[in-house]
Amino acid sequence: MLTTNKGSVRVLHIFSLFAQKPSWGVTEVSREMGCGKNSAFQALDTLLKEGYLVRDASGQRYQLSHRALDFVSDGEVLDVRLLCREYIERLHALTGQAVFLSIIVGRYNVCIDSVQPPGVSVGYSPLSQPIPLHAGTGSRLLLAFLSDEEIQRYIDTFSPLQAVTPATIVEPDQLWEEVRLVRSRGYARGYQDYSTGANYLSFPVFSTMRRPLAAMTIGGPVASFTTQVADAAIPKIQAVMAELNRHSMVFPAVPLVSF
Repeated sequence: MLTTNKGSVRVLHIFSLFAQKPSWGVTEVSREMGCGKNSAFQALDTLLKEGYLVRDASGQRYQLSHRALDFVSDGEVLDVRLLCREYIERLHALTGQAVFLSIIVGRYNVCIDSVQPPGVSVGYSPLSQPIPLHAGTGSRLLLAFLSDEEIQRYIDTFSPLQAVTPATIVEPDQLWEEVRLVRSRGYARGYQDYSTGANYLSFPVFSTMRRPLAAMTIGGPVASFTTQVADAAIPKIQAVMAELNRHSMVFPAVPLVSF
């Protein structure tokens, strides 16, 4: 890290800037922090080298990486894991499939715990690389249960939305249609819109005021976890999730997400 006290303060100050908007350039950081461009660049470059920032597609602006999860309250993440761990195990025993627990970190869905069956694995392992909130079953689930204002801000900020696979929903009208569908069903289905070769179902873990605390995603190879097999498991999965949500809804409401 930077060796001077002023440099260390600048590095810490930069994190507070990302609560205001998702990406910053050197000139903007310099202006906001009242320092020279060279000092702003050094602070940004330090965080880039440490893995806390990444450059956007233009290469000129900086965004938080998945390591921003390190700055989510340790107690909060630990509490969510502890609360959900029993239910992860139960859903794994019920379905025989992989089960993933993930949360929103900035504009991303990040896995914080999972159970994988022996043999062929699917999906991602904790802690995973960040997944955009419009791509993947757990991501779409979390996005759908944000407020309409938050969803629109995500679309406005990150359009044009990038496709990960040919099935990724990138058109705003189609994404809103998916939001309404997920809300009406109470869960999200997999479209192979982030990874191929696997089938997924994702269910919400709510905090107070029905804010999305986490997503519980069950997945397996398409050859074994077929649509028919998944559909047959939904009522039993919903019963387990209803029990979990009776406990999770005592958690404080998740703050509004800053995109």
